[in-house]
Amino acid sequence: MIEVINAGFFTTLQDKGRKGYRHLGVPLSGPMDPKAYELALALLPCEEDFTVIECTLIGPTLRLHKAVRFVLTGGTIDAYLDEKPLEMFRVYNAQQGSLLRLGKVKKGIRAYLRFQAELSLKKYLGSTSFFSPITPANKMQKGEKIPFKTAPVLDRNPVHIRYDASYINAKELAVLPGPDWDKLSQTDQEKLMCETYPVMGQNRMGYRLKGNFTIDSKALLSQLVLPGRVQLTPSGELLIATADCQVTGGYLQILQLTAVALASLVQKREGEALTFRNILD
Repeated sequence: MIEVINAGFFTTLQDKGRKGYRHLGVPLSGPMDPKAYELALALLPCEEDFTVIECTLIGPTLRLHKAVRFVLTGGTIDAYLDEKPLEMFRVYNAQQGSLLRLGKVKKGIRAYLRFQAELSLKKYLGSTSFFSPITPANKMQKGEKIPFKTAPVLDRNPVHIRYDASYINAKELAVLPGPDWDKLSQTDQEKLMCETYPVMGQNRMGYRLKGNFTIDSKALLSQLVLPGRVQLTPSGELLIATADCQVTGGYLQILQLTAVALASLVQKREGEALTFRNILD
């Protein structure tokens, strides 16, 4: 069993996402950083369970009442197992009764904790991913207890891999033209790609970037919105959809982030400045 001693700032459970329900207005959900998520699954495969713990800014403190293997990926986070410091991208063996304490995310904003275990979690619309009101809670709660099944922990040295996590610090986001790219004049297109955009706000629904120019745009019919889609508002702000984004929107959809760019974006804090690079140019 995993006992939540302290829930951290905004800690959620995420799996591959809630697919097949967008026509009912249900977001995909799933991990914000797909690169870190897939790495966690690769390091600790478990065919019966694809759930990870997503930590935002400050991670949780967990009491592990059974022996289990685990790994940390994504943004660099202060982490301790029975007060011994841990490294990122390294598989550890926790013994029964161990205390796993995750502190501040020092590099990036989101880190991922993966157990090599089958967590006993109820699925809602086929997924364990937190998303209120589909799930009872939108984040982990203090005192929560999660039973799990796991294979015996092997008595061997931890596995450590070399991994390029430079995408977390990237300030330039690779993009493709979006569905409404051609609705912009060539002047606006060029200006858009030359500007720098500070992050004004962010959550699991999306990122809001500050723009300093306006455009003339007519009202649009709502159209499909996907994670990584960049929308341009009449005021010049940019809204970039992420894991819990709404399924439709009525703003100009001018760009689409690549998978790596989306992973870079969701590791950014308020105040960081970003630029775009059209990979077709």
